[in-house]
Amino acid sequence: MLPHMLDAVPYAAVDPPSVLAARAGLAEDDIAKLDANENPYGPSPKVAEALASYKGYHIYPDPQQRRIREALAAYAGTTPDRIVAGVGSDELIDLLLRLFVAPGDRVIDCVPTFGMYASFVSVVGGELVSVPRTKTFDVDIEAIRKEARQGAKVIFLASPNNPSGNLLSEATLRQLLSLDLLVVVDEAYYEFAGATLAHLIPQHSNLVVLRTFSKWAGLAGMRLGYGIMDPAVAERLMVIKPPYNLSVAAEIALLASLDDKALLLSRVQSIVAERDSLFARLRRIPGLVPLPSRANFILCRLAKGQGHRVYQELAKRGIFVRYYDTDLLRDYIRLSVGLPQQNKALVEALQMILS
Repeated sequence: MLPHMLDAVPYAAVDPPSVLAARAGLAEDDIAKLDANENPYGPSPKVAEALASYKGYHIYPDPQQRRIREALAAYAGTTPDRIVAGVGSDELIDLLLRLFVAPGDRVIDCVPTFGMYASFVSVVGGELVSVPRTKTFDVDIEAIRKEARQGAKVIFLASPNNPSGNLLSEATLRQLLSLDLLVVVDEAYYEFAGATLAHLIPQHSNLVVLRTFSKWAGLAGMRLGYGIMDPAVAERLMVIKPPYNLSVAAEIALLASLDDKALLLSRVQSIVAERDSLFARLRRIPGLVPLPSRANFILCRLAKGQGHRVYQELAKRGIFVRYYDTDLLRDYIRLSVGLPQQNKALVEALQMILS
């Protein structure tokens, strides 16, 4: 076994509904799963129809992802040679690190942020450099510059950031792109934010933008993500990825989703409206401070020592939210935006717990 694998950092994944329901002593239909930023409306109905009618499951998928790359390029407003699809954007994080990072190389993330970056850096034997964000959860440009000068190879930035929900500004990104770094911007929540930085890719070969179908398209269980990047980077990723990484079922689901884009984006707008309504209601709860968010979740600050207690009290009521047992987030909980009735139950439970 490779020595660095003994120190690999596991990602703190969430449990499935069956496990959560058993923990609460409730039926699955009676819990509110608001811990993983999943789309409460689920996928387009066209996905199930397309999967049911497909007859070619005995044939391997296209290793070159031709239809997928063409469809994604049309959706993203780019060209197919800049697109690579993966088993979730997680696979693309892994592949990019394999392409650019040797054991011992330094990789920057800006904490608190998505934990998958740290996990995959440990798997490739890289040295993770975690640069703390400011009190407003913005990135610390000067601290990043310092690490870049010391030889860091890659930086990962989520926009909107998970779990804080704030955007990376174009001005900040332009400063980062002037450094000798591969800059990976994770836009998993792009559709909810209505803002992207992908238009800078043609002018910056060191910029990669990652996106997913887990959130806006309701396909978290199908594992579908893609990256937009310089054609030279895309060409190498196509070489090193597993040849049949995306199943035919994933391809069918992706194409059916893009064929029903209007419905899915209308659901996105419903979630955004519900997010803003939920934020307004949360602000009225004493002892809880919600942070403005451009994603489909809201990070909330609680009084010192209250984070885990509130998380546990919600779980007892069958409402599952995200709690992070880390120094930076111990007094916070992250709430995924659910269906209106789920959000109503969440607010009522928080009012009761914090009264």
